[in-house]
Amino acid sequence: MKKKILSVVIVCVMLLSWLTVFTTSAEGDLPFTLVAPANVNAKWLEGNDSPTTTNISYSLSNEMTDFFKKLENANLDGTVETFLAQWGIEGIAMTTQVDWAIDDVKDSVSGWHANDYWKADSVHGLGRDSEGRPRYSEWDVVDGGIGNGTETVNEIWVLRGVPNGERWNGNPDTLTPGVKDQLKPDQYTYNTADEELRIDFTKHTAYFRMRFVVAVWKTVGDESKKDYYYSEWSNIASVGKDAEVFKPLTKDDLTAPVITGLRMTDHDFNDNPVVAFTLTVPDKLAQDAAKVAANLGQITIEVQGRVKGDTEFTGLQGDWLIKAGEMEAALFALATAERPNVPKDAIIELRCRYVYDHPEYFDGSICSDWSKIISFGTDDINYHTNPGTDGTPDPDDHLNPAKKTCPICHFCPQPLGLCIFIWLLIILAVIIVIVIIIVIAKKKKKDKK
Repeated sequence: MKKKILSVVIVCVMLLSWLTVFTTSAEGDLPFTLVAPANVNAKWLEGNDSPTTTNISYSLSNEMTDFFKKLENANLDGTVETFLAQWGIEGIAMTTQVDWAIDDVKDSVSGWHANDYWKADSVHGLGRDSEGRPRYSEWDVVDGGIGNGTETVNEIWVLRGVPNGERWNGNPDTLTPGVKDQLKPDQYTYNTADEELRIDFTKHTAYFRMRFVVAVWKTVGDESKKDYYYSEWSNIASVGKDAEVFKPLTKDDLTAPVITGLRMTDHDFNDNPVVAFTLTVPDKLAQDAAKVAANLGQITIEVQGRVKGDTEFTGLQGDWLIKAGEMEAALFALATAERPNVPKDAIIELRCRYVYDHPEYFDGSICSDWSKIISFGTDDINYHTNPGTDGTPDPDDHLNPAKKTCPICHFCPQPLGLCIFIWLLIILAVIIVIVIIIVIAKKKKKDKK
């Protein structure tokens, strides 16, 4: 009996192992882990573009943005085929789908609208049936794109105005639903003359969720194949009566950027070099940036640099939108009359800070503290706690040429050009020599007696 039970257990374990391999192997072609859009936020634009237009923001994972940056670089330098061959694929694209509901997500009419047609037909693609007919309404976003996959935060406008005709009323002949088919009569008003659809969001709530769809092209044998992969649905965002009220950020919400890996690239801009560095985007910053973007504000990154030996930092042009992974900054702003071109072998020092702008709530900008100052070969050249907050020299910075501090201990004034610790060693050595001489002299005097 025990042997039978053991055999059954072994078979079950083997079956579970096989099922695990089978169910996870579908995403083996993807160069990154496919997760749902994060930090989905929504803001009703209240008449901007149309009476119902809503702005949706969301963030991509650091792994995704890093991959799409590398893919972008591979396309630019002509190595994309070799780059994608690592995963046995020939092409890849990612898009978004945005599902929506009014008041009750489980309602049969105005609840979530995603169905099997939102998944791709093997011939006609997303949202269409086997005869190529679109089986989604004007407000069903089955292929919304991703804006720029190298950026952490992206946005999309949804629930935009619907003109009278098939887009509002649908088409029974093609089985294409209209927006009218997906709303209850008491949830909207429609002015036919002005083709104006309105929803009173003081009385109703709109809910949104998103997912990523990834398409992968590859050749199997002699046949070209296109596979689709779908993430889970995101968190639910909302606008209207029951929506969360947005509160603008404060300086306390902004931590200093984390930057590493400064390097000189092999390309120029305006006859001056371009440097690259890595920005790490923590979850909290991505969450705040997406929330701010949905509410029509923006968090960007300010980059400053200097050539080692210069006293002031200067703003650099280049990547300024938040993106996890490698960012670039051109050095032409560091050129001077005496140094019209920054040498390729110049040692560059760089720092960054986040800048938060939100005209709806305040004038000007709120800035985070500066990051650590980094240079080639080191991710922190601050030997003291103050990295400097403006363009003036940091008095505690041993790299400040205006203050001839010691290169060994970094704080002594180098009396007669030598570190104070070297002077102490010299004094100690002199004392030892004097003691030895005195001991030898006493010994000789004793021997004579």
